[in-house]
Amino acid sequence: MRLRTLLIALAAGLTLASCVEDVEKQAKPYLLRARQSLGNQQYALAKLQLDSIKSLYPKAFETRKQAQDLFIEIQIAEASSSKHYTDSLLVEAKERAQALSTTLYLDKDARYQDLGHYYDARHRADRHSGKSYLRPQVSELMGVFTITSFYRGRPIEAQVLRFTATDGSYIELLPVGDPYVMSDATGKTERTDFAATADVAYFVAQHPKATVTLIGKQGKVKLPFTSSDATALTRVADLAAALQAAQSLEAQQQELARRIAFYEEKLAQ
Repeated sequence: MRLRTLLIALAAGLTLASCVEDVEKQAKPYLLRARQSLGNQQYALAKLQLDSIKSLYPKAFETRKQAQDLFIEIQIAEASSSKHYTDSLLVEAKERAQALSTTLYLDKDARYQDLGHYYDARHRADRHSGKSYLRPQVSELMGVFTITSFYRGRPIEAQVLRFTATDGSYIELLPVGDPYVMSDATGKTERTDFAATADVAYFVAQHPKATVTLIGKQGKVKLPFTSSDATALTRVADLAAALQAAQSLEAQQQELARRIAFYEEKLAQ
């Protein structure tokens, strides 16, 4: 009786081992195809093959273990490929920003400022003493795009900067903070910084003869705005876009480097 039981157990064990071996054998081609896909840089297809092992052969433990390691390799390769592409885009964005910045004036006092602002040299304060004007500008490195209004006259507490096309369409900008009033011997100048985006640059490029109105709590006034001013605004917006692109790409670059380091450490464990 004991011999019969032993023979039955041995037969069952052999059957189980045979089944496990058969399952592993069936799962192996998926692992092989995943490796081939990785070699061809077909990362999505490679991960799909590994998913098939997990769903179709849950008891192929050895193959699944190899699949887990291969999945990490795929993640590293995919992130490395993305980082290489991001690196090249970052170089292009920085080169474009550098080229655009040479066409503008950098207002920066190194003694007191870590970051300056780029704007058209015609909009320097010493060239507009006692006058009302607009100054599109972008912060160095960070790419923050703003348009500053300098209104000479009785303060109106500006709240809106409106660009109106000849067809009646318009775009409005809102201020960043409160207006600031500066006084000298000849009168007062109200300065207001407005948040700007690529939308205003596109609008002005389409309507270079737009009129500019400063709207405040105490009335509204028109500010001078020439075709040269429109061109300057577009150039500043282009630099802002290039700097913002470089900032975004640098963030992506750092995240990809972090991801690669994480998976390399995991693979080494």
